Amino acid sequence: MMDINPIDFKYFYEAASTLNLSRAAERLGVGQPTLSQAIKRLESTFGTKLFDRYKTGVRLTAAGKRLHTEGRLFLEHFEKLKNDVLSSETLIAGSYSIGCHVSVGLYTLPVFLKPLMELNPHLEIQLSHGLSREITENVISFRNDFGIVVNPVKHPDLVIKELRQDNITFWSAPHANSDVLIYDPSLIQSQFILSKKNQMKFNFKRRIESSSLELIGGLAESGCGIAILPECVAKRFPKLKKLRDDLPKHEDHICLIYRSDRKSSAAFRVIVDKIMKSKF
Repeated sequence: MMDINPIDFKYFYEAASTLNLSRAAERLGVGQPTLSQAIKRLESTFGTKLFDRYKTGVRLTAAGKRLHTEGRLFLEHFEKLKNDVLSSETLIAGSYSIGCHVSVGLYTLPVFLKPLMELNPHLEIQLSHGLSREITENVISFRNDFGIVVNPVKHPDLVIKELRQDNITFWSAPHANSDVLIYDPSLIQSQFILSKKNQMKFNFKRRIESSSLELIGGLAESGCGIAILPECVAKRFPKLKKLRDDLPKHEDHICLIYRSDRKSSAAFRVIVDKIMKSKF
């Protein structure tokens, strides 16, 4: 059986409404041979005649009448499907996932999510969290549509757009316990800074470890110890000040990432544009 072409159905319905192939072809803006071929293809597909031909015109056979009645549902469904497909390219709608570290999300997501969702009521955003290297892998492996990550490694499948820069270094409150270091040991930045022991000019006797940068900031602000923090997080705690300018630091690049082969729908483009134009 041949594949059914919706255009052949359209031609069939015009012929069925006029019962005159010449007039139907004229109304369709095609030649009569084109119309006749379309009807023959449908007759071949269904294995039966759809029209009886007469000198004065054509008449629907019993099969033709059945197709004319029930086939209309096919055409209506096809037109709806076609419109839905076209709308997906222009309508700002759909569900998209954004991955980021919780601390990165605290100072980036509120900047653009509220206006993005207010202006686009049919848009849905799902969030996931983890270390930047985990989020990067999620984007590469299609588990996240977007990532807002720190220092992403270049990959042939990734588009990387820088949003802002930041510095990680030592922060403390007045009268902090300088014997205690508070930090997240899983962060590569923390590992890098602590590897520069010859530049630190002091040794910590005790350490408090936490995976929450916000908790680290809160503990440091209370005077529990000296913290290793990104500046964007430290600025959320008014009492914290940069310890010294001569201490080791790590420069971070906060970037938006997504797959280079990702289909660029209207919604996808709006999300990228809103993030890139935000001031973090």
